[in-house]
Amino acid sequence: MDDVQEITDLAKRSFLENGYHAPMVFAKGTETKVAIQLAHFGATADERVDDMLNVGTWLAYKHNVGELELIVLVNEAWMGKSMDILPSLDPKRIEILMINSLDVGTQDEYLTCFEVVRNNQGKVIDLKEGDLPKTGHPKGKLLPAFQKGYQIISPVMN
Repeated sequence: MDDVQEITDLAKRSFLENGYHAPMVFAKGTETKVAIQLAHFGATADERVDDMLNVGTWLAYKHNVGELELIVLVNEAWMGKSMDILPSLDPKRIEILMINSLDVGTQDEYLTCFEVVRNNQGKVIDLKEGDLPKTGHPKGKLLPAFQKGYQIISPVMN
């Protein structure tokens, strides 16, 4: 089974069972793969980039996986309906579970999102693909920051 699909299935199951998903990074290398729960994931975009850089550095130092092949970030987020304001300020925003992956070899980045459906008591009852684009091809800063942090400690040898 494809690693990203396996992580997606695991994240969806966990979210449905627990009602939330802590931010996690999954890293696969030529030697092994690991999952890291992020104890801190910044409140702003810049803070999150710094956190990912630091986690990448920490991983290379403490649990080197060999040459990086795949990085996957799973986290909850808000998705706005308007491009004019931040999603957290959009009154029509929706809660989503995001799975963002980076194929290190090709530098192709993929994003899969699921809308969180809660009942009147706030319990998660479904994750639906619905109106959301199933996948996208973002060019974000988070996964490249993780890669850069990792490679500061464990440089790629060509």
